Amino acid sequence: MKQEGVASKGYSVPNLERALEIVELLSVNSQGMTLSEIQECLLFPKSSVFRIVTTLVERGYLLKNQIDGKFSLSKKFLRIGLSTVDESSIVESSLPYMRSLRDSLKETILLGTIIEKRGVVLEQVVGNHGFTFMLTVGKPFYLHSSAPGKAMIAFLPNEERDEIIDTITFESFNEKTISSKKAFLEELKVVKEKGFALDRAEELEGVHCVGAPVFNQYGYPIAAVWVTAPSARMGLDDLEEVGEKIYGYAMEISKLYGYDI
Repeated sequence: MKQEGVASKGYSVPNLERALEIVELLSVNSQGMTLSEIQECLLFPKSSVFRIVTTLVERGYLLKNQIDGKFSLSKKFLRIGLSTVDESSIVESSLPYMRSLRDSLKETILLGTIIEKRGVVLEQVVGNHGFTFMLTVGKPFYLHSSAPGKAMIAFLPNEERDEIIDTITFESFNEKTISSKKAFLEELKVVKEKGFALDRAEELEGVHCVGAPVFNQYGYPIAAVWVTAPSARMGLDDLEEVGEKIYGYAMEISKLYGYDI
């Protein structure tokens, strides 16, 4: 007998489906889209798009730029995404270690994770120098050219790792960027051996990053912690030593989640 309140197989709610398609569209257009752009892309009735977007703004799921009229996803989705893996306290747990690491290296320390096959910045502790790097919390980052992306993917179960890699377009930013699946897999082998990953100015010229994964009790990489700095202050010769330090701090955070080295 069918339970009350449970939708039967094949049952759908048109406006709910439209709302989800709008959310998915905005998730891959981080610069935001206007009502007209959303409507033209999805071919939904204008009145339907207006009602759905207005509701999502009122509920705090979308933000509206009052200058250009563009809508974008709010950080509310980030909180929901974290709660699904039961690691919503990762930021709070990591902050003391991130601050200690910042004090040791004097550079900006960041924490990120992978949500829906995309890297996302969760938190940052800004460096002590007059000139330092800052990223917006919630900002996506490339997986193939970033230290945190490599650090997490290297330790994923093979099936999940391959599924994510198959979605990467390997966009090339300069001659240092890893631009093929074969080269990326070779890089991941090195990362897994060392326990940390390097970004040797592979996306931004003059910017080096070093990151290591944070594991839960099952050895699954739930996040990554990394340092970013100008290459003039953190040169190529410094990266291995910095990597060992980042790895040590990442393991300390991992212990909080039951990881046994």
